[in-house]
Amino acid sequence: MTFKTKLLLITILPLIAVSLLIGGATYYQSRELINAETRSVEQRILAAKRQEIRNYVDLALTSIQQIYADEPGGPESAKDKVREILHNLTFDYDGYFFVYTLDGTNVVHPKLPHLVGGNWWDLQDDNGDYVIRNLISQATGGGGFHHYVWHKPSTGTVEEKLGYAILLDKWNWMLGTGLYTDDIAKEVAAIRAEFTRSIRQTLFVIFMITLATIIIAGSLIAGVRFSEQRFADSKLKELTNRIFQVQEQERKRVSTELHDSISQLLVSVRYGVELIHSEANRDPGLQGHAAKCLQTLDGTIAEVRRISRDLRPSVLDDMGLSAALGSLGKEFQNQSGITVNVTAEQCHSRLPEGAKTALYRVVQECMTNVARHARASEVTISLKVGLQNLVLCVEDNGVGLPRPLPKSGGLGFRNMRERIETYGGKLTLSRRGPGGTKIKVQMPLDNVSAKAA
Repeated sequence: MTFKTKLLLITILPLIAVSLLIGGATYYQSRELINAETRSVEQRILAAKRQEIRNYVDLALTSIQQIYADEPGGPESAKDKVREILHNLTFDYDGYFFVYTLDGTNVVHPKLPHLVGGNWWDLQDDNGDYVIRNLISQATGGGGFHHYVWHKPSTGTVEEKLGYAILLDKWNWMLGTGLYTDDIAKEVAAIRAEFTRSIRQTLFVIFMITLATIIIAGSLIAGVRFSEQRFADSKLKELTNRIFQVQEQERKRVSTELHDSISQLLVSVRYGVELIHSEANRDPGLQGHAAKCLQTLDGTIAEVRRISRDLRPSVLDDMGLSAALGSLGKEFQNQSGITVNVTAEQCHSRLPEGAKTALYRVVQECMTNVARHARASEVTISLKVGLQNLVLCVEDNGVGLPRPLPKSGGLGFRNMRERIETYGGKLTLSRRGPGGTKIKVQMPLDNVSAKAA
């Protein structure tokens, strides 16, 4: 696991955990609030309905009070008048009054007339509740409420109902009425749905805030990581460039020492051996040894000069990049037998010395690779100088690059690319059409120097 991944996990996982805890706590508290609020609403509505039912019962008692108290025409006549009044006394569409005797016989029921005259003491609702006997029990106990399910006239369905019964003790009648409470369930369901929607919106907001925070944190971490990586890359490039500069300085110093010191000493020794050779006419053996020494010295001097030239070609400092590339091509052709075609334009002072050295080293590395791997018979080196940049191409007709084409190349190719990128250039590696390899370098030029020239 990378450091970047660990940093992301350390930052984001606690954030996700806290968000989940907040979301869970919010959901739990909201559900509790919904339950408490719906219970409170239900209790308020039930209290209002109880008061409403009492008012209706008081209204019914007021309507029959005079007849019930005085019994004009006798008890039976008074009962008939009361039954008629209660039968016609309705409210809303589903509100009505009913009357039962204490043995469960129905006396008044305007909505379900088939019940009148029947004994319903053992009548049970869909929940198994003995409706009539429980209402009579509430009435004989001083009046009270009772919940049950009953036929609703307006819908034809069975719904929850809150009934209230009182006792007309002179006639042994139970007088009752009630209100259906299905509207309470609908209102409570609507409130619960509204609260649930609010909870979902809250949880969605928490999720979006968490997601946005994760994205911002990830972006910041990635930005910091990218900035650190760019800073490290820039420092690494500076270090690499400094290493190349130190290498070139050391090569130049060693090359100068070889050329100016050791080479001169070897030439002086050669003069001495040549003098011995010329003076050894009387001794053929000594003359032969002197000749071998001269031959060895000539080879040594040539090798020292080659090493000196490889370390730092003096023609690059004295005559410029164009001449140095021409000299490199001729020397490579003489040593390897591979035909080298060089076309190089002068760039004068539009390139810094370090850039010239980098381009020369790229060509030198290419020549080494051709000699070792390409099995080519011809190499073309071209250097074209434009208004804003120069283009250097090295092509051969050898066996070409392996398939698939390497993305980054070997160590030599990376070194070449780093050298070129140090001076703002770009190096690409590709195959030639008929076969072989092509290395192309593009590097910006100093336009100020061009105008001055």
